[in-house]
Amino acid sequence: MGSGFTGCRFSVRRDSESNRSVGYLEIGIVEKVDNKKIIESFSSGRCPICALLRQDEFDGLCHWVGQSDDKDKESEERKRLLASGGFCNYHFWEFQGISTHYGSASIGAELIERLIKVLQTHGFEDLVDAFKERKEDFKAWSLEGYTHCLLCRDIKKKEKRYLKELTVILQDDSYKAKYSESYGLCIPHFIKIVDYIEDGSLIKFLFETELAQMGKIKANAINLIQKKEPPFCWQQTEDEKKSWFRAIEKIVGRSGT
Repeated sequence: MGSGFTGCRFSVRRDSESNRSVGYLEIGIVEKVDNKKIIESFSSGRCPICALLRQDEFDGLCHWVGQSDDKDKESEERKRLLASGGFCNYHFWEFQGISTHYGSASIGAELIERLIKVLQTHGFEDLVDAFKERKEDFKAWSLEGYTHCLLCRDIKKKEKRYLKELTVILQDDSYKAKYSESYGLCIPHFIKIVDYIEDGSLIKFLFETELAQMGKIKANAINLIQKKEPPFCWQQTEDEKKSWFRAIEKIVGRSGT
């Protein structure tokens, strides 16, 4: 009986983040899923990459909420979180926003226990130097601690993947047309995607559509202001009502890290 993958060669590579074997067939499936998600995000009414990352971030937070119960103390995922020093400032407060006080207390207690051990290991004498030098034990809690946040790292990896896949998608004229009708990339993602493009015509397309999309947001924002008072406020369109959000996101990207 055949496997159903006639002529398909399955090979593996090592995923450096999780240290597990990843099949190239699996990678192909991930790319197809990404492709579909990105195309669908053109209809989100916002930067497609920001929209995808916001959902990924929420899904990630929900995953960690599920790992915050005391019964999961010995799970590999929980140990990985504690070893990293927890989340960055932003994601810890976002985590608490959808978690229970019990989950936050459980993870918080374990992280505090680790901090006590770190402080006791260094002692008072060399503590100041350890802080100043950002020694390894304290890096997770320094101002640069976002580099140790598991959620931040996961989001950064997905951001790169989405941007690369978008450059492939936009080689298709039909998807270019669909993208042109959207609100396009925020400026931060517009700048980042250039690093993955070698085709000058694609950069030109993105440049021209970016100007058109910003013009649309500007026009809607002006109309919103002009329709501030009754009876005109009742004539505001949905695009005009959302223009304030789209203007901010266009300039700085989504809220968060």
